[in-house]
Amino acid sequence: MELLIFWLVLGVIVALIARSKGRSGFGWFIYGLLIWPIALVHILLIGRTPKGEEKRAIAQGRIPCPYCAELIKSEAKVCPHCQRELAANEG
Repeated sequence: MELLIFWLVLGVIVALIARSKGRSGFGWFIYGLLIWPIALVHILLIGRTPKGEEKRAIAQGRIPCPYCAELIKSEAKVCPHCQRELAANEG
């Protein structure tokens, strides 16, 4: 019984790490249940998804440029990507 609980907990840990990297928590939970030692190493080695990176940057206060849609600091006066000047209320 303890082994089953241990296996479930490790599946949940793999799923939580995956969700923090912007990946499917359920899919990684199943993967973790089947072969958690490999799944754990795998999820620790892979990076975040672009969508996950974007969510993290927005949570840190970055905003999309109104001209090129690249994420920039909210205090920026000129977009470092497209070099367009931002109005005071845009950035």
